[in-house]
Amino acid sequence: MVITMDKRVFGSKIVYSILSVLLMAVGAYLMIRPENSLALVCHMIGILLIIFGTVRVIGYFTKDMYELAFQFDFATGIFLVIIGFILVFHTNYILTVLPTFIGAIIMLDSLFKMQIAIDAKKFGLRKWWAILAIAIATNIAGIFLIIRPIDAAAFVFQLLGLNLVLDGGLNLLVVLYTVKSTKVKKWEV
Repeated sequence: MVITMDKRVFGSKIVYSILSVLLMAVGAYLMIRPENSLALVCHMIGILLIIFGTVRVIGYFTKDMYELAFQFDFATGIFLVIIGFILVFHTNYILTVLPTFIGAIIMLDSLFKMQIAIDAKKFGLRKWWAILAIAIATNIAGIFLIIRPIDAAAFVFQLLGLNLVLDGGLNLLVVLYTVKSTKVKKWEV
């Protein structure tokens, strides 16, 4: 079997996938250890957002066959970089609004992913429904993070962790199922 893939598309897909897994790992860590230093968590998330935002901006300029996964990444990437810097350099202020802030980012991202799922269906991609289902679940989790029905710090950070795991999984699913290349670079599989 021969797979065609442009080097830049392939590289973006790999980096995007790795960062999605890292986002899931940070989320899992928060779910397991919500009592750790809030400042450390804020810095971890901030650095991750800066890296992820930068990759998303670069990904926007990568042209794949469907141009679904990266279509909103220029604006979203710049937004994530700005938020990341705010989280890293204004930690004390941000700690009070962090869950709401992250919930809003995740909710917005999941809304974009819902649109990607609908567009993927139009292209005839079979896994569009999985993207839509996880996007809806991620959106609901983001809403819960914003409204925080229970305000206990440990619960809020576990909910934040769940949101990061869902969003990372959603990003991974989108990049794996929608990024295809139009350029010819052959690898034997």
